[in-house]
Amino acid sequence: MILDTSFILDLWDAKPEAVAKAREIDARGEPTYIPTPVLFELWEGVARSQRRRDEATKVSDFVAEHDLLPFGEPDAREAGLLSGRLSRSGRTMGTIDVQIAGMVKARGETLLSSDRRFRELSREIQVEDVS
Repeated sequence: MILDTSFILDLWDAKPEAVAKAREIDARGEPTYIPTPVLFELWEGVARSQRRRDEATKVSDFVAEHDLLPFGEPDAREAGLLSGRLSRSGRTMGTIDVQIAGMVKARGETLLSSDRRFRELSREIQVEDVS
């Protein structure tokens, strides 16, 4: 299960849906992964925060509990192809989100997200919505 930034932020905000889903995944013993584009977004949030030290600790602690997935060549291929298909159909998606979707597709994983934009990709990738 690949974690999206939106899910992680909801979990940190103790939103009941996210907390319940995290417990369910943990009970199943299912591995969870943080893709490096999500890690980028988390660190970007640290830089924008008024409480940088606290936020940096939160990110570091959370990352230490999960496996990181580096963005590689198969991920780039799937993300680029997806971005092109979206563009041809008149739709757009942010670069980081397309990279995350490409990683999900390349690895045959499911994305855990509360970001509605990923639902639009349900024909392309597996998305488990948590909202």
